[in-house]
Amino acid sequence: MENTGRRTFIKTSALVGGGLLLGNPFNITANPFKVADKVNIAVVGCGGRGRGVIFSNIPKIPSANLVAVCDIVESRRERSKDRFNKQYNTKVKAHEDFYEMLEKENLDAVVLTTPDFWHMKHAVDALNAGLHVYCEKAMSNNIKDARKMAEAMKSTGKLLQIGRQRRSNDRYRFTHQILLEQEKMFGRLTHAIGQWNRSEIWTQRPNKMDKLDLKKLKRFGFNTVDEVYNWRNYKALGGGVVSDLGSHQIDIFNWFFGAFPHTVYAAGNNSYFGLEQADTMATILEYDTPNGPAIGIYENISNSRAVGVYERFIGDDGAFIISEGKDNKIYRESKVAAESWKKYIDKGYIANLADMQQYKEKESGDSGIKETAPQISYDIKDMNDMDKVYNLAAHTAHLYNFVESVREEETLNYDAEESYKSEVCIYKIHEAINKGGQRIKISPKEYKI
Repeated sequence: MENTGRRTFIKTSALVGGGLLLGNPFNITANPFKVADKVNIAVVGCGGRGRGVIFSNIPKIPSANLVAVCDIVESRRERSKDRFNKQYNTKVKAHEDFYEMLEKENLDAVVLTTPDFWHMKHAVDALNAGLHVYCEKAMSNNIKDARKMAEAMKSTGKLLQIGRQRRSNDRYRFTHQILLEQEKMFGRLTHAIGQWNRSEIWTQRPNKMDKLDLKKLKRFGFNTVDEVYNWRNYKALGGGVVSDLGSHQIDIFNWFFGAFPHTVYAAGNNSYFGLEQADTMATILEYDTPNGPAIGIYENISNSRAVGVYERFIGDDGAFIISEGKDNKIYRESKVAAESWKKYIDKGYIANLADMQQYKEKESGDSGIKETAPQISYDIKDMNDMDKVYNLAAHTAHLYNFVESVREEETLNYDAEESYKSEVCIYKIHEAINKGGQRIKISPKEYKI
């Protein structure tokens, strides 16, 4: 990538006051990468997620070459640079200024792990500078900026992957591609139920080594030291538990249903921790899927782990629980003959967890109410017939998919246009909560770029 084009962009960006250009100013087209080529990457943001990218993800991707790190906090960027260079015998550079880094470094892509309110500006400017972008979710802290990101991806022709890593999780991909789309083994999906419960709001205490300069921080949109570490809890900077946690799982609702909600109901409050963002919320989403109406039900609570994290889908022939942890199981409705699922066992897709036990109806007391026949448990066995199995932790697999897509060896698993659609319903949930639990309708036009 030629630096002269980037220098032109930096100057143009300064003149237009923000650099939100919708076209590629230098008509740069990506050169095809050879198999041996590596993608030169800079990581912007050296906080918790940024360090995960730098030290846990990039080293596991042979085609990724870390060139630079960038953070407004000197101690963060210097610690990351020094540790990586020592560990891998490299010469990674550290920068405070994002635009200076774009000008000086020979980059192919940037990974954005900054607070949500910075995502749009950095992503759009990088795309217009001829770079590909991997941006952590949420796309932004408001839907207008998320839309600008998707529009910039389309207008520049550059890649923009959003970091909802379940889209590259082998278990999720196998469930969608093989069990749902190919085999349709659960019949018509009618319900999705999800939760992500924690025993506390995710917060950080200031690091004494960071030596923050509040005057400098205000230039970058932070008014207090706490905002630097806990920006998720401020409405002007992030999206709280709805965007931070809920957006991962509601995106899976949308993906597996093959549809996006037309109506949202939501309520929430911040009565437990007293922060700006809701720490407890629940939402109901109404869908018209290709197979008929469906309902999504989702909750976050922040004062108890309470059964933890999962997504559960219910169909008329079966159901399944899926998660990035240990809560994964498949159920066959007893009305469905065991023989009809034997083909899935023979193909190596699933394994029966127990022989079916004879079921006898029992009356509960003298009420006349009878139990429904129990579901029979299975689990995923081998991920046969997949187009690709990553065998990597989900965050690493998602970044790997991005890097290989830059090299034109793969296509993105989750680009900004697809992500934008899930961002729409996430911010409709915010709207419903802020309006005291109103019913919010979503027009199909609102999902289009």
